[in-house]
Amino acid sequence: MKATFPYMGNIYIPLSTLLKNLDIEPVIPPPPDKETLSLGTKYSPELMCIPFKLTLGNLIKALEMGADTIIHCSGFWSCRYGYYPYLHHQILKERGYKFEYIILKKEEWQNIYFILKKIYKKDYKVINKFIKAIIKTYYKSKIMEELERKAMEIRPKEKKKGITTKVLNKYLKKLYEEDNIFKMEKIKKRGIEELANLTDKKKENSFIPKIKIVGEAFCVVEPYVNFRIIEKLGELGFHADPFLTAHSWLGFHSIRLGNNIYKKVRELAKEYWQYNVGGEDTNTIGHSLLAIKEGYMGIIHLHPFGCMPQTMASGILEKISKEYNIPILDISLDEHTAENLIDTRLSAFCEIIKKRIE
Repeated sequence: MKATFPYMGNIYIPLSTLLKNLDIEPVIPPPPDKETLSLGTKYSPELMCIPFKLTLGNLIKALEMGADTIIHCSGFWSCRYGYYPYLHHQILKERGYKFEYIILKKEEWQNIYFILKKIYKKDYKVINKFIKAIIKTYYKSKIMEELERKAMEIRPKEKKKGITTKVLNKYLKKLYEEDNIFKMEKIKKRGIEELANLTDKKKENSFIPKIKIVGEAFCVVEPYVNFRIIEKLGELGFHADPFLTAHSWLGFHSIRLGNNIYKKVRELAKEYWQYNVGGEDTNTIGHSLLAIKEGYMGIIHLHPFGCMPQTMASGILEKISKEYNIPILDISLDEHTAENLIDTRLSAFCEIIKKRIE
């Protein structure tokens, strides 16, 4: 079996380990680019959001690279993300691609056992393989998270612009290629040390304003879609803190790790948002309110053009901005969004925050 899955940020790093340890060959398409987006847009319904189009383009590339199976998440929630696998399946079949589709639903997690049983036949092999694969995947994902978070902390204080991202990518590449847990730990240790040494001594004790990034999951996690906003904010002297990362997306949406945080932000959001309609709407509002309580200087709201839950949340965030006197930058993203326009808005937003600090 040669399997692929939707590409989103660095999620491929731990997921490739999961598949390899289940004796499934992962097929990882190249990182998203203009060609991928153009390909997905060409075959998508016009009003579908950019995560749908970019994912479709990546799946097409993966199938052309030899993948014979697509693994996709779904579920019974209000957001139309739950329908993506079925629409992708129909579009790809109509284009003549031949493949198997495995749709994982969080409401039917036991189906994973039956899928693996078809491969391994014997129960003990299924259980042993799955437990070992999950342990390695979790460790790799957690280490990836620690490296990424350390880079977010160091980037506003780095000696040379762009050096933090370069070092981070070096260690993420090493992590991707490693399968031994103990060696993964060594990579993390060396990576954290090297990142820490990138700090400019003059900026070491300076105040670094923090900006919370909220919104739809794909737009927050995938740097191609958000124009590497986390890196850019860091290089502008701000600590960018996304409410969601590839690691937390895997943990929260699969086995509900960090559920206590979700309960906390859900309670905070209740004053403004009573019903979760999907698309990270409750998280967007709740994490924004939590960020305000924790002293963040600004909030950036990223979402796809046409996303109903996030469009509704935008109105609530506008109200929160006025009530709490905090700047909130709303950025709607689609295939027509220009990077230079985003850069201009981002720079202006950062200047507003700097003037407030002065």
